[in-house]
Amino acid sequence: MRNYQKSFLVLGLYLLLGALVFYPALRIGFLGDFAADIWGSQGHWLNFAAYQWNFYLPAMVVYYGLYKIFHLSPLPYQVVHLSLIIINAWLVYLLAQGLKFKPWQCWVAGLMALFNSAGFEAYYWLSTIPKTLATSFGLTALIFLTRLRQPGGLVWGWGYLTMVTLGFAMESTGLILPLLGLILDTYLRPWPVSGHKKASLLSGLRLHLWAFGLAGSFLVMRHVLGIKPYAENLPLFAKVITFFRSILATFFHGFQDYLWLEVKGIPLTAGILIFLLAIILLLALHVKQGEERKRFITLLLLWAAACLPHTIGSHFHSRYLYFPGIFAALVLADVLGSLRLRLYARNVSWLLISLIIIGYLAFDCCVFRQTSSSYLMASQIYAAGIEKIRTYLPEIPTGTRLVVVDFPDCIYRPYNVHQGLRNNYRVLVYRNALPFHLILLYQDRNITVTFLKVSASNDGSFSPLGTPTNPEQLAKLAAAPQTVICRYVPGNPEQFVIARGGSPGAVSILK
Repeated sequence: MRNYQKSFLVLGLYLLLGALVFYPALRIGFLGDFAADIWGSQGHWLNFAAYQWNFYLPAMVVYYGLYKIFHLSPLPYQVVHLSLIIINAWLVYLLAQGLKFKPWQCWVAGLMALFNSAGFEAYYWLSTIPKTLATSFGLTALIFLTRLRQPGGLVWGWGYLTMVTLGFAMESTGLILPLLGLILDTYLRPWPVSGHKKASLLSGLRLHLWAFGLAGSFLVMRHVLGIKPYAENLPLFAKVITFFRSILATFFHGFQDYLWLEVKGIPLTAGILIFLLAIILLLALHVKQGEERKRFITLLLLWAAACLPHTIGSHFHSRYLYFPGIFAALVLADVLGSLRLRLYARNVSWLLISLIIIGYLAFDCCVFRQTSSSYLMASQIYAAGIEKIRTYLPEIPTGTRLVVVDFPDCIYRPYNVHQGLRNNYRVLVYRNALPFHLILLYQDRNITVTFLKVSASNDGSFSPLGTPTNPEQLAKLAAAPQTVICRYVPGNPEQFVIARGGSPGAVSILK
């Protein structure tokens, strides 16, 4: 079988495995700011100052095109997004081939990249499309770089620069791509050998000067357009914690976020896992010699560099881990190769490697199943609220004011409560999306929506949106004839109740 046939066979297998694992995510509907993102893509593309920290023009073009084709049906967006995740796993496989991994290591690297996303990306089917696309561009750029140094034609160099430019234009994480390219090329480039003049210390650096120049020009353009840099003013120690927590979460696939609930605090667990990871990496480095050791060090540097954007600019959050998780997958595949070298008993080494891979995949699938159920619940609450309004108001007359009461900003996914850590994970529900969703539904940009809350903010199951109010203000609103009041009532089953202002029902649903 030819190489390209094997490559497409691997893509087909990733597609099959991804479909088998990720299919529950296809039922997750709108969440958080998704509707606001779609609404924002329908105009005002050049209002760069409103983008806050990203150059969102390419993302707006993508959202606009998807909306024009699929409108407000989530399923096609989810298929597009999950397809990108599967393609990225395949690109990791191709990159591993370019780095001279053994065939089984290439397969494992792509597999780990595919299901490392089970805890990070599979639920955000719209808002993380730019990140998955930027990762696609970044991986393609690195693949082109390996082709250029094999040796290849000049076209691969132009392809590399094009992919790097698309990467940082699509998502700010891509600004690290020139550094990643330089790190990788330090390993790939032919170094000067005594008595030969084929390469010099500076040979090949012109390509990277162009890449860094393009990134610098892009940063200048952002400043001129008024796009603000996104950087939280966190203490240095907090950034160090973010870095090491990112390293642990991407190598162990988020294991520490679940393990620390079984002990008395995260410092002990993090310390144990850092010590374990250090032993694993040092042993792998000790086993390797020559080119394999250089490659392993290069992958470690790529992995660390991929953690830098969110470490410098923000706090720890799972949605930032997809990009560095790509390089953690390559490191893990290389570590398993070291295990294969260290254990001379062939059957024992394959058995141990298989058990490790099965353990990773079993944990990923378990986490995905637990977490996707929370996102599904949140999206069902979202859909129920929209459907209630849509059913009660097939059309919105001019001058109608919609008052939504206690609509959930987020719901909490409870962990074990024996240590008082009941609400340490939340899933966004409406956030800023409801008015924009209604605008898209009714094709009317003059809808007035008011968020109010009467429930306690520290409710054990959800956090309500809106401005706190009192019974007197609610009674005045309920008396207004052009007002429609809709209230979220948590419970089992959860429900939304709705009534027109001026009717007895409008007063009763506020009690």
